Amino acid sequence: MIKKSDKKNVKKCIRTNFNFYLCPNLYAMLVPTMTTEEVCKEIKNDYPAFYEKMLDNKASNYRKFIKAVLFPVIHQFSWKSSSGNMWNVIMLARYRNERKCPGIVPYLKYENWGMGIIYPKNIYSNLSIIDFKPHFWKRYRERQLIANGLEGISFDEQIKYFFLNSGLFTFDFREGSNKGHEGFVGYTKTGIFFGVVIKELDYLCVKTYVSANMLFDNQIESLDSADELREKILSHPDYFQKRGKLFHIMNDSSFWMDETIR
Repeated sequence: MIKKSDKKNVKKCIRTNFNFYLCPNLYAMLVPTMTTEEVCKEIKNDYPAFYEKMLDNKASNYRKFIKAVLFPVIHQFSWKSSSGNMWNVIMLARYRNERKCPGIVPYLKYENWGMGIIYPKNIYSNLSIIDFKPHFWKRYRERQLIANGLEGISFDEQIKYFFLNSGLFTFDFREGSNKGHEGFVGYTKTGIFFGVVIKELDYLCVKTYVSANMLFDNQIESLDSADELREKILSHPDYFQKRGKLFHIMNDSSFWMDETIR
């Protein structure tokens, strides 16, 4: 929803053939003509100052978490970088044992045929740029939120729900055949997501989402961690054999999904 104070800015929005809108003070300053290389460069230029801001905010709100009695505990704030990007942060402690070291989820929203987010995360000691594409959120909404009676929540609430209920991500990477790029499977407590990697940019493009209930035909109980779902999947490759070209079973019983399947 666009605020009244921002209506005058709508006229300044840049529209391209790809329907990517750049609206001042609404989402991000990432322009539609940027290449993936340019996007990654801008995100990594922002990150050092943004990281310091996150640590400062975490320290100033430490008591909110350490003194908490009821969980989960969530704290949110926004920060605008010198380049004009409006960053958002969710700090959360899902359980009591996380209160001393709450999780930090930084993200940057953008609009391009729907809403997506850029999520920087350290993987294997490197800062990776994880791009949750609009199509991922479309599938997450259809396959997870609507199935749980949450079809009416805002995009910001969808983001918060995803990170609050997914647990810590686990990744499997695979040398793929998608134009020479590596593929990956990301595991959460509630389902899995798929995409491709551009190694030289530390860039992960998340394309789609499949819920655990879809994978196991609603024959699965609630899980405590992403690792638990991963173990269950890898120990039951027969669940995927019947799904034809969607899933490919490897010799080590791991599997991957054809990245072109939407």
